[in-house]
Amino acid sequence: MDAWDVRTLFVVVGLVIGLLYGLVAQATRFCVRRGVTDLAEGRGGETLTGWLGALLIAIPMTQWMMLDGHLSQEGMVYFPASLSLVTTLIGAVLFGIGMILTRGCPARLLVLAGSGNLRAWFGLLVIGVTAYATFRGLFAQTRVDLQAMGAVSLPQTSVFMWVEDATVPLLIVATVILGFFALRHGLNRSLIGGLAVGVLVAGAWSTTSVIGADDFDPMPAMSLSFVAPIGEAMTYMQLASGLEPSFNVTLVLGVLVGSALMAIVRGEWALQTFESAADHARYFLGAALMGIGGILALGCNTGQAITGLSTGSLWSVIVSAVILVTGFWAHRLIVMRGAS
Repeated sequence: MDAWDVRTLFVVVGLVIGLLYGLVAQATRFCVRRGVTDLAEGRGGETLTGWLGALLIAIPMTQWMMLDGHLSQEGMVYFPASLSLVTTLIGAVLFGIGMILTRGCPARLLVLAGSGNLRAWFGLLVIGVTAYATFRGLFAQTRVDLQAMGAVSLPQTSVFMWVEDATVPLLIVATVILGFFALRHGLNRSLIGGLAVGVLVAGAWSTTSVIGADDFDPMPAMSLSFVAPIGEAMTYMQLASGLEPSFNVTLVLGVLVGSALMAIVRGEWALQTFESAADHARYFLGAALMGIGGILALGCNTGQAITGLSTGSLWSVIVSAVILVTGFWAHRLIVMRGAS
């Protein structure tokens, strides 16, 4: 049998990474949004340790690969030459509100969909349509124009590499701080899930960087992100005869399959649907905001707040902070006030 080419290997890696993510996220209930909402409700930061645990692994491993030359930032969306800061921040705000209205970010909705949740399937369809329409479809030119308005240039290197010869000390300090906050509640289920997700993020960067370093068909390294990939997967499902599968397409498929398998094994697979028309409308609005906002913000809770942060991109630091702060206040002002 002939050796697989680079693109085929990327497809296989995407499927394996997605499958593992689906298994881990379903078993551990890994969800960055839930950590934010628990914090907003005064329940403490135990569930947020999942996110911190992911960063505890992903940041030092990814930075080491970049410092060593193993991983190149060339082709990464997280280091744009120039971009509208206002448009990007608006996208982050929209995404932060959307994840609260839909009770889950795109990654979590994929896991829930694999577990039989029909609300999540509806949300994914809306995210996919709005994301792809914004990225490459009807609103693509409008997006390009908005992202060019008042464009600014931020540093093209990791924040850990700004000070010469200080990268390693900065990484050590960041890892110690992350470790302190991640481990303060002990080795709980959220933290275990986060640590595993961090390994997957770094593992995807490492594997695809090696495979993509091909003299005849070079490809940029890839890792976990879900807004644009959901739209790409939906497009491939409809136009497969004219398209080739990609890392993003099989990543989405893998998450669905992995979460479904884990849900079945754990006896948690069950059909669930909307409770009311108002609930349906809320999911529609939230998913649309995440689809549009995720594209304008260059990523989601996973794509920016874990994968992006692992690269040390200043854009990712800003966007992640806005998404999480927006989610915190949106939950307090929309969900908690509405329930009172």
